[in-house]
Amino acid sequence: MNHKALLKPLATSAVALLLMLAVGCTTKTPSDMGMSSPDMVWTAFRQQYCVTQDTTAIKVTASLYFTRVAPRKRTNRTLMTLWGDTNGTMRLDLAASIGTSLAHIREDDSGLLVFYPSDKEAYTHADPVLGVTRLGMPFPFSVAELGRVLTGQFSDLVPAQYKSVEQRSTPDGGFRFMMTDPVVSSISLDREGRPVRITGPRAHPSDHAPRWVLEIDRFDTVSPDSAPLPGRITLTLNTGEKGVLHIKSREFILTAWPAKSLALPLPEGIVPIRLDAGNHDQQTGDIPVTHEDR
Repeated sequence: MNHKALLKPLATSAVALLLMLAVGCTTKTPSDMGMSSPDMVWTAFRQQYCVTQDTTAIKVTASLYFTRVAPRKRTNRTLMTLWGDTNGTMRLDLAASIGTSLAHIREDDSGLLVFYPSDKEAYTHADPVLGVTRLGMPFPFSVAELGRVLTGQFSDLVPAQYKSVEQRSTPDGGFRFMMTDPVVSSISLDREGRPVRITGPRAHPSDHAPRWVLEIDRFDTVSPDSAPLPGRITLTLNTGEKGVLHIKSREFILTAWPAKSLALPLPEGIVPIRLDAGNHDQQTGDIPVTHEDR
């Protein structure tokens, strides 16, 4: 089996995407119905998903089902392991469903480093989001932002204030809050204040990437004392590409990750190609491609 090809979904993903738990059809008491005013729902969201966490060291494993439409429509399953400090250095490893390594990604304050072991090629970019866009992954998140979303931290993604609000015409109700923000244009919250849908006009303020919709249709209860966390995330691009991320495990690490665990050493003789220096593939003239499990 050949495991080399375009890997659009993962590098940052960042990413992946959202909806919420369906509401049952039984008769509901007022408490079952959740909060009825947008201010109450917004306050609940800010108190549950925009507070400082006790630890920013995490490890998440997940499976990603990614559908792309060019050069032909196909869906691939990729395994993802993400770990590091969501306020510092992050690592992301991608593997085929049979375990073959596809890509190793490291992100820190100096930018993004991506290594493809099958090709023995590495690429860097000072801007993590623009870097993954140039590698064929037009997603709105850096690796650190993806890590924060997966652990229920939305304060860096969603603005603290909204411009206007409207009631959602969906069975589960809730409200849609519109933003005057270059990255996020709206966020929809259910009646419990959980984020179920986020939209953005483009992947980066200075880039003309496709519009995206992030939906969460499942939440996992990690602790009775904490807010439920995203369990399944779906990212849809207006190009027709779609990624569904299923969370398998999620750990909050009490101590900082050792520097050695977050390093990404390159094999001898491999010099990273800088994507922010105008480098293109010498044979095709295109930006270097990424890879996926075929």
